[in-house]
Amino acid sequence: LYQYAHFFLNTLGGRSYLLRREPKLRMLINYYSLLIIDLANEAKLNSYGLDIRPHLDFVFYDMNNQKGLMYRQRYLGRLSALQNKYQ
Repeated sequence: LYQYAHFFLNTLGGRSYLLRREPKLRMLINYYSLLIIDLANEAKLNSYGLDIRPHLDFVFYDMNNQKGLMYRQRYLGRLSALQNKYQ
Protein backbone atom coordinates (compact mmCIF):
# COMPACT_ATOMS: atom_id res chain seq x y z
CA LEU A 1 0.00 0.00 0.00
CA TYR A 2 2.84 2.36 0.77
CA GLN A 3 4.20 2.09 -2.77
CA TYR A 4 0.78 2.75 -4.30
CA ALA A 5 0.23 5.71 -2.00
CA HIS A 6 3.62 7.12 -2.99
CA PHE A 7 2.79 6.51 -6.67
CA PHE A 8 -0.48 8.46 -6.48
CA LEU A 9 0.90 11.36 -4.47
CA ASN A 10 4.37 11.86 -5.84
CA THR A 11 4.70 10.70 -9.44
CA LEU A 12 3.61 12.24 -12.69
CA GLY A 13 2.01 8.97 -13.75
CA GLY A 14 0.02 8.71 -10.54
CA ARG A 15 -1.16 12.31 -10.71
CA SER A 16 -2.21 12.00 -14.36
CA TYR A 17 -4.04 8.75 -13.59
CA LEU A 18 -6.02 10.49 -10.86
CA LEU A 19 -6.83 13.48 -13.06
CA ARG A 20 -8.73 11.15 -15.39
CA ARG A 21 -11.02 10.01 -12.54
CA GLU A 22 -14.06 11.62 -10.97
CA PRO A 23 -13.25 14.38 -8.48
CA LYS A 24 -14.74 12.55 -5.49
CA LEU A 25 -12.80 9.38 -6.26
CA ARG A 26 -9.61 11.38 -6.78
CA MET A 27 -10.02 13.10 -3.41
CA LEU A 28 -10.68 9.84 -1.59
CA ILE A 29 -7.64 8.16 -3.14
CA ASN A 30 -5.51 11.14 -2.12
CA TYR A 31 -7.02 11.11 1.38
CA TYR A 32 -6.34 7.44 2.00
CA SER A 33 -2.88 7.74 0.45
CA LEU A 34 -2.11 10.43 3.02
CA LEU A 35 -3.31 8.16 5.82
CA ILE A 36 -1.09 5.34 4.56
CA ILE A 37 1.96 7.61 4.38
CA ASP A 38 1.17 8.86 7.90
CA LEU A 39 1.10 5.28 9.17
CA ALA A 40 4.42 4.65 7.43
CA ASN A 41 5.86 7.73 9.14
CA GLU A 42 4.70 6.52 12.55
CA ALA A 43 6.25 3.10 11.98
CA LYS A 44 9.42 4.73 10.57
CA LEU A 45 8.88 2.90 7.26
CA ASN A 46 8.70 5.92 4.96
CA SER A 47 11.63 4.69 2.90
CA TYR A 48 11.09 7.23 0.09
CA GLY A 49 10.95 10.10 2.57
CA LEU A 50 7.76 11.57 1.14
CA ASP A 51 6.72 14.81 2.83
CA ILE A 52 2.93 14.90 3.07
CA ARG A 53 2.56 18.50 4.31
CA PRO A 54 1.92 20.08 0.88
CA HIS A 55 -0.49 17.30 -0.04
CA LEU A 56 -2.46 17.81 3.19
CA ASP A 57 -3.30 21.40 2.29
CA PHE A 58 -4.31 20.45 -1.25
CA VAL A 59 -6.63 17.61 -0.17
CA PHE A 60 -8.11 19.67 2.68
CA TYR A 61 -8.95 22.50 0.28
CA ASP A 62 -10.51 20.12 -2.26
CA MET A 63 -12.62 18.30 0.32
CA ASN A 64 -13.70 21.52 1.96
CA ASN A 65 -15.07 22.78 -1.36
CA GLN A 66 -16.67 19.48 -2.42
CA LYS A 67 -20.43 19.27 -1.93
CA GLY A 68 -22.32 16.01 -1.59
CA LEU A 69 -19.46 13.97 -0.17
CA MET A 70 -20.59 11.56 2.54
CA TYR A 71 -18.62 11.78 5.80
CA ARG A 72 -17.06 15.03 4.61
CA GLN A 73 -16.81 16.45 8.14
CA ARG A 74 -15.12 13.28 9.37
CA TYR A 75 -12.55 13.48 6.58
CA LEU A 76 -11.93 17.17 7.27
CA GLY A 77 -11.51 16.50 10.98
CA ARG A 78 -8.90 13.82 10.33
CA LEU A 79 -7.07 16.04 7.83
CA SER A 80 -7.09 18.91 10.32
CA ALA A 81 -5.58 16.62 12.96
CA LEU A 82 -2.88 15.57 10.49
CA GLN A 83 -2.13 19.20 9.65
CA ASN A 84 -1.69 19.97 13.34
CA LYS A 85 0.53 16.90 13.74
CA TYR A 86 2.87 17.91 10.90
CA GLN A 87 3.17 21.63 11.65
